[in-house]
Amino acid sequence: MPFISLSFALFFTILAILYFAVQNLRSRDNFVQQILLLAASLVFYAFADLRFVPFLFYIVALTYLAGRFCKNRLMLAFFVIADLAPLLFFKYSHTKWIFPLGLSFFTFQSVSYIADVYTKKISAEKNPLTVALFVSFFPVISSGPIQRAGNLIPQLKATHTFDYDNATDGMKLFAWGMFKKLCIADRIAVYVNFVYGNTSDCSGLALLLATVLYSFQIYCDFSGYSDMAIGCAKFFGFDVGKNFDHPYLSKSVGEFWRRWHISLSSWLRDYVYIPLGGSRVALPRIYLNLIVTFLVSGIWHGSSWNFVIWGLLHGAYQCAGRALKPVLEKAKIPAFIKIAITFCLVTFAWIFFRASSLSEAVDVIRGISHVPADVISLISLKNTLGVKDALRTTFALTDSAFGGFSGMAKFLAVLLPFICISIATRNTNGLSLIRRQNAVVRWAFYIILCTMVTGSLTTNTNTEFLYFAF
Repeated sequence: MPFISLSFALFFTILAILYFAVQNLRSRDNFVQQILLLAASLVFYAFADLRFVPFLFYIVALTYLAGRFCKNRLMLAFFVIADLAPLLFFKYSHTKWIFPLGLSFFTFQSVSYIADVYTKKISAEKNPLTVALFVSFFPVISSGPIQRAGNLIPQLKATHTFDYDNATDGMKLFAWGMFKKLCIADRIAVYVNFVYGNTSDCSGLALLLATVLYSFQIYCDFSGYSDMAIGCAKFFGFDVGKNFDHPYLSKSVGEFWRRWHISLSSWLRDYVYIPLGGSRVALPRIYLNLIVTFLVSGIWHGSSWNFVIWGLLHGAYQCAGRALKPVLEKAKIPAFIKIAITFCLVTFAWIFFRASSLSEAVDVIRGISHVPADVISLISLKNTLGVKDALRTTFALTDSAFGGFSGMAKFLAVLLPFICISIATRNTNGLSLIRRQNAVVRWAFYIILCTMVTGSLTTNTNTEFLYFAF
C-alpha cells in the first residue's frame, strides 16, 4: 500500500482510531494492540500483492523457529541460508516473477534476529505473535529502516497510549518526507529519466547536470520514504531510528556511509565487516574486509555489473580514505572542500547505480568528459540563439524534461531553500528547530509545506519509490 495514496490515508486513520481506542485494555505483552498491529501490517502488505504474503509467512516462521532451535554453527548456517534463499532466488535467478515487496529488508531484519539470538545479544522471543510483528511491522516492511530486535521487540510488547507530541511530530516527519519525494525527487526524475534515456543525443553538460541532480533525487526519494516510515511509527509511539543524517555534508566517504542508509550500513558493519575481522586484523586484511563488505552492498542492490562496480568503487574509496587519513589530517584541508570532494566521489559512483546497463554508464562518463568542449559550444550558441535558448538547447530543457527553462527555474526555487534548510539542521534536530520558532513562523512553514505538497499531488504521477526495486 503506497504511503502517498488515499487508501493509505483511510487505512492509517482507521488503524489510529482502533489502536488508541484499545489502549486501556491491559493484557500481557500488550496482546490486543499487537494483534491489531499485526492484522494491519498483513493488510498493508497484502495490498501490494496477495502473492507476496506466503514469502512473508515463510520468513516469519523461519525466524521464530531459528530463534528457538538454533543451537550450533551448523544450525545457524542452515537457518541463515534458508532465510536468504528466497531473496537470492528472486534477485539473481533472472526469472520473470514479480519481486516480493520489501523482501530484502525484512530478510535482513530476520537474519539479524537469528544472529543476535545465536550470539546471545538478545534472548529468543517465545511469543510467535511478537516475532511475526517484528518481521512485518507495516511502517518499515517495504523499505526499512531495517530494525534490530533488541530495539523494536521491547517496544512492541509495551502498551502505547496516545501522545500529542509523538502524533504531531510524526505528522510533521511524514509531511516533510512527502515534500522531499513529491516536490524534489519526482520533479528531478522527469529530467534524469529523459537525459539518461537519450545519452547519445544529450550534451556532456546535460549529462553532468542529470547526474548531479540524480544525487538529490535518490536522496530525497529514499530519505523521503524513510521520513514517512519513521513518522508513521512515531505517531503510534515507536522509535525506529534514523536512516539518514545529512549525508551530502560529509567530509569523507567513510562519514558518508555513517550518515547514508544508516540501518543498512550498520547492518553490513555488524553482520559482514566485523565477522570478517573488521579493523582488528592486519592492514591488508582490513582493506579486503572493506572491499568485501561494500561488494556485498552492491550485490544486495542488484545482480548486474553496474551494482558490483558501484559497490567496489565505494570499497576502494574507503580503502583510499583510510590509507590517506594521516596525510589529509596534516594537510588541514578546509571542511567545505572535503565536502565538495566527497560529494563528487559519491556522485560519480551514482552513475553506475542509475544507468540501466554498464554500457550506458560508460556512455554517460564519456559524455561528461566532453564538458569543456560543450562549454565552448555553449558560448557560441549564446551569440547566435541568445542566453535563454542556448541554455535550453545545451541542457536539454525541453517541455518534456523539467517543463522547459521556466520549469527548471521554478524547481531551483524549491531546491535551493531545501539545501539551506539541510545545512541549517546539520547539527540540530529539525523538529526541535521548528519547535523553537514562534507560532507565526511555525504555521507559515506548515502552510507553505502543505500547499506545495498538495500542489504536487495534483500534478505528479510518478510516486513509486526507488528503493521498492531493491
